[in-house]
Amino acid sequence: MALTPEQQAVLAASAKGRDDMRELDAQALAELEKQYDDAVQDIRQMIAAVAGAAGIVSTTALPALLLQIQARLGKLANARNAVLMQGIDQAATIGVTPFMPTVNAAQLDSIRVEAAQFVREYVGPDKLKLSDRIWRIDRHANEIVSQAVQNAVVRGEGAAQAARDFLARGILPPAEIDLAKDAATAGNIAGSVEEGLMTGRGAPLDNAMRVMRTEINRAHTKAYQKSAAADDDSIGTQFMLSPRHPRVDICDMHARANLFGLGAGVYPHGKSPLPAHPNTLSFEVIVYRNEVTEADRAGQQTATEFLETVPSTDREGILGVNKNEAFEAGKLPASQVRSRWRDVQKRIARQS
Repeated sequence: MALTPEQQAVLAASAKGRDDMRELDAQALAELEKQYDDAVQDIRQMIAAVAGAAGIVSTTALPALLLQIQARLGKLANARNAVLMQGIDQAATIGVTPFMPTVNAAQLDSIRVEAAQFVREYVGPDKLKLSDRIWRIDRHANEIVSQAVQNAVVRGEGAAQAARDFLARGILPPAEIDLAKDAATAGNIAGSVEEGLMTGRGAPLDNAMRVMRTEINRAHTKAYQKSAAADDDSIGTQFMLSPRHPRVDICDMHARANLFGLGAGVYPHGKSPLPAHPNTLSFEVIVYRNEVTEADRAGQQTATEFLETVPSTDREGILGVNKNEAFEAGKLPASQVRSRWRDVQKRIARQS
């Protein structure tokens, strides 16, 4: 049975919503990176001002400098949080918009508000709320920057004193001492701050970007799911891999398995595993009752049955090395496919 014009409009608007989400994601992450870069440049100027004409930060100047830096990091946190909260609200709006042809406007507005609130109050498997994650990022940033500055200043001043002692005895200081003296220069301290804040996996910027993307996508997902459930002719949503999906992981199973007899990757309302993990790029699309075929119903399978059809290399990507080995040994039940390896280990140990 063909889709109605209203249902076709929902699907077309859903596609546009995905484009809007990609744009929102890019804009939010670009703004976040700019905020961190601006903070680094301001901190660089603070360090240079304290270093003065000599270009060296002394230990006596350290307490006041650290207070200035902490204040600037607090300003950064406030600006970042504003972008995050605005992004969550925008994502929730994008999530409900496709359903304007089929769901009451007042109901959609309520869903939009509930979705944004859900993200702010959601407690993850690690028992942390969004506010906890933000606090951890800020604590990490303060610790990294404070340690980088303090270590550089103390190392530089200690090396400078050692060099003076050598010279007082008429001995040329070793090369490593000359190098260490430079640690307390304004440029080197600022470089350490920038590297600590912005470079590499697990840096405060990297963690902030992960939270930004994850929570904005969560708001969109929740709003879309609730709106789809409010569409009376729908039966569920289909888990879809992003074109930018980088490698085989658990999302591949969610998108390919026919666990409910509704088709590959189709889940009844309330059963979708999206978002499957932090930083996810996957999305979902509404499925209407008349889209489900007899072949879909006949092809229903368990997670174990699906995994048995997957090549070992792909299954390893889906499960991870250890769980895949447990699966191949017949020790991984369908109920623990998404469990942490340590929990699987405990069950295996109890049965041994």
